[in-house]
Amino acid sequence: MTGQLAHRPVVMTGDRGMVVAGHHLAAEAGAAMLREGGNAMDAAIAAAVTLAIAIPFMNGIGGDAVSMWSDAGGNVEAINGSGKLARSFDADALRAQGHERLPERGPLAVSVPGVVAAWGQSLERHGTRSFAEVLARAIAVAEAGVPADQSSVTFHNGPVYRGLVAQFPKLAEIFGAPGSYRLGANVRQRAAARTLRHLAQHGWRAFYEGPLAQSWLADAREQGVLLDGEDLAGHETLFDVPLTVEWRGMQVHAAPPNSQGLALAVLLGLDEHDHRAPPADGSDPLVNPLAYLAHKQAAFVARDSRCADPRRVERPDNLLTREGLVSLAAHASDRPTVSGGGDTATLVVIDADGNAVSWVQSLFEEYGSGVVCAEHGVVLHNRARLETLDGDPVRGGRGGYRPFHTLCPALVTKGGQVAMALATPGDHGQPQSLYQILRRHYEQGLDVQAAVEWPRIRHDAGRRVMLEDRCPASWDAMLRGKGWEPDRVGAWSRLMGGANVIARADDGLLMGGADPRRSCYAIVG
Repeated sequence: MTGQLAHRPVVMTGDRGMVVAGHHLAAEAGAAMLREGGNAMDAAIAAAVTLAIAIPFMNGIGGDAVSMWSDAGGNVEAINGSGKLARSFDADALRAQGHERLPERGPLAVSVPGVVAAWGQSLERHGTRSFAEVLARAIAVAEAGVPADQSSVTFHNGPVYRGLVAQFPKLAEIFGAPGSYRLGANVRQRAAARTLRHLAQHGWRAFYEGPLAQSWLADAREQGVLLDGEDLAGHETLFDVPLTVEWRGMQVHAAPPNSQGLALAVLLGLDEHDHRAPPADGSDPLVNPLAYLAHKQAAFVARDSRCADPRRVERPDNLLTREGLVSLAAHASDRPTVSGGGDTATLVVIDADGNAVSWVQSLFEEYGSGVVCAEHGVVLHNRARLETLDGDPVRGGRGGYRPFHTLCPALVTKGGQVAMALATPGDHGQPQSLYQILRRHYEQGLDVQAAVEWPRIRHDAGRRVMLEDRCPASWDAMLRGKGWEPDRVGAWSRLMGGANVIARADDGLLMGGADPRRSCYAIVG
């Protein structure tokens, strides 16, 4: 790849805030909130709720969220908006019923949907506007309809949606029949609008207690979901200290377990303490794919041994010391990883004062569990599917505990101020894409848009290594020589995520990068 600009120019502002989100309507909703005097959290929630309507197969009211907040003084907080498995969840009983593993779809994969509480409680803690104010644009979008873009047309006319509707026909009641989409077709979600309007009037808690909660939960339980009213009423958003790693004179902050943020922190920590030169053949100015894979495997060993409900594992801060990182690098290995969950929605905001949000929310996979509470426009996520039924101390599903989460927001601070907010969808690829973007921008010197667009490498498990076609041709032989199996996945593969990034200079200049791999847009407030 030559030159800085492949698709889009850098969006910049020196005296206003900025929103970069996975759909233009969401970015517009957040930017409008900034123009009206709201801060970064007000804008983030306005954008997040709109994302839930604009790209409903990737995220929604029945999903989860994991996010990061920083005030203008660089004080960073991790926001855990994930929900717990039902208290009645019993792995032994499920095995006795013939389940070797949790089904990918259906009611058993559902845990408490935490995103609504995350919207409300984050706003109460860090915002300046009412819940009703920040929900207003999403309600209007749901009622007026969203014109189907090309990604929506491709998905809803494709085989995955066709298979989902065959198994869960209620999806078609809300989102239309497979094969019926055309570019620009208007998709209204009147039931979701009613639910959001109820929440605007009665507050976020109405999703977890009271008539609305009782109604959607009764529908879900009729379909086999294990959750009950006590599971909902007991849900809480966690506000926590982030994982922080020193890197290139800055601090990179990631979400602690049950998020996989540890993987990003370890990748950066290993790069800091075990920096390896790029290939001698000059094929890439920065990344040595073999060194990258060694660090990635070590990072995922740490992730898979430490990233679970925070009540089940010790905080892994000790792994981010030099001694911990050296030990990890010496014991890197591979273990089976359940793929899935690349259908996630993200946004980042930095306001004119320097407050920042990195927000990630998801149904985990396309339309999540497939369980639909049609009267309320709610599709429930399938976040529990990465848990096992074998009693594993980290991954074994346990009633009343949060499952492992691939959601991986990040913030960078320097000198007591936010330097970058970044986030991407992409399942196990999330920390990998963010790591590469950080290095491309800060080490290679690319502007944020070019750093986002630069070709990526991704590895999930086994020997298969995904490479975008724009990666150096010499990498294939290099990888095969060490027993890897390179797999070219296209020039601009959505498997590599859809990153949203804002960099903030010392003088307050904001530069936004929006990924052309998905429908990402940067808009100035």
